[in-house]
Amino acid sequence: MPLPSPVADYLDALARDLAFDPALSRRVRQEVEDHLREGAAAEAAESTIDAENRAISRFGTPQQIVVQYRAVSLHMRMRRTAFLVLCAILAAFAAMESRVVWYGLTHWEIGPLLKSVGGIIVPVDRCAFLLAIALGVVGSIYIISRPIPVAYRPGSRSQIRRGQILIGAAVGATAIAVTCEAILTSWRLAEARWTAGSLFPMASIITEAAIVSAAVVYIRNTVLRASAILSHETPDSGPGTVTKN
Repeated sequence: MPLPSPVADYLDALARDLAFDPALSRRVRQEVEDHLREGAAAEAAESTIDAENRAISRFGTPQQIVVQYRAVSLHMRMRRTAFLVLCAILAAFAAMESRVVWYGLTHWEIGPLLKSVGGIIVPVDRCAFLLAIALGVVGSIYIISRPIPVAYRPGSRSQIRRGQILIGAAVGATAIAVTCEAILTSWRLAEARWTAGSLFPMASIITEAAIVSAAVVYIRNTVLRASAILSHETPDSGPGTVTKN
């Protein structure tokens, strides 16, 4: 039967509280274990258990450590999300522009009905893309410029929600634009006789849809993670903020 170990119990509690981020949980557990083992080894105590308890008492409770790491984890995730969403929007916009160039190079003509419909859809498409880029840039700047809080007070929670709304709106506008593009591209392909030249616009619109779908999934996972983290926080779990490096 293994001997009781306060350090092992401490590490188990810490890992459970950081379970929302497995990679972070493993890394923090190892770092804390190294620190506690070194601290216990330096203690002049009658038993290993007493030495470990003294090292733990100086280090602090798992809850005190977890509060800080939750804040860091969530804000880094929000920053990654903002960056990836902005990249996804720009990639979708580049795919759209590449089709426009392709149509010009191949002299791809369209019928009068599609020209008429395009006169309505294309402005919506362009406005949606421009709005998506603007929201993506603003959302990224807003999220990156926020300090990392030690504890999530109401103001910090509001900042997170605003960041989520901005990047969510950016992806929503991109989805509208890609939907418009899908309608126009599908119509073009339906009008034209099938050739090898049809592969490029088909592949590019599929790529656009995949990019937006991946961005939506990533945002959804970020929101779920934020909800899981914030559900463990209390308004008075700690004061102040940690400034950015």
